[in-house]
Amino acid sequence: MVRRRIETDRLEEPVDRNNTSRSMSSLCNIPKHLSTYTEATLKRTIDHFYLSEGHRYRAPGSTEYLPTGRPGEVVIYQDSLKAGLRFPLHPFLVEFFCTLNLSPGQLVPNALRMLNYYLLVCLRYDIDPLVDVFRLLFEMKLLDRYDCYVVFSHRDRGLPSHDQFKIPNYPSSNSGWKNRYFFVKPVAGNFPFPLDWGVPPMEEFNSTPILSEQEIDSLIILRATEPLGRSMNDALTDDALVSTGIGRVISCKM
Repeated sequence: MVRRRIETDRLEEPVDRNNTSRSMSSLCNIPKHLSTYTEATLKRTIDHFYLSEGHRYRAPGSTEYLPTGRPGEVVIYQDSLKAGLRFPLHPFLVEFFCTLNLSPGQLVPNALRMLNYYLLVCLRYDIDPLVDVFRLLFEMKLLDRYDCYVVFSHRDRGLPSHDQFKIPNYPSSNSGWKNRYFFVKPVAGNFPFPLDWGVPPMEEFNSTPILSEQEIDSLIILRATEPLGRSMNDALTDDALVSTGIGRVISCKM
């Protein structure tokens, strides 16, 4: 079995606050939830989701709150893994988070399902996944009470069914997910996307982008596709993620 790196040291280290996006996170309403994760819970999660051995994983200390961790770390929710989040991130996801100045932990689980499903369909049909095309298919909203979290709703609902981008069913609720989180960082180097939580650019995201002819053609193809499963769980399987390059093959060694 591959031995992935788990940080067992729970000493609290000073948080690097030199990054200017820290001040942006102070403008958002961030929940002060302690994580229910323990080292044992973390090990089960790593084994269950075959998480990359190229990263270090750490259960939060007893006084650590969102979204701050140690330098170089990001917050990851267990339910985000169920929604298809895998490291290293696909280049489109890196571009998405960099463009919006958001960290992966700011997307609620169902928002990640929408994003990963869009990416999966694009890769299946040999379509270049683009942020602006995604913006035409989904509208950004903010989670009630906690406006640091991003929610996506389907823009096409008002169109005739045959003209919609068709998405599988997804869970109506992910109760308790905000308490199920841990920290992760690369073994070498740094993550290529924002680590700190920025202010979700809802107004900018929801403005109508101007598409090129190629992007319009991609939009037409996407709206003509049939769902890749009855539910998101049927579509976002480990095999589907690996076969399209969203996930990665993990070799098991004794």
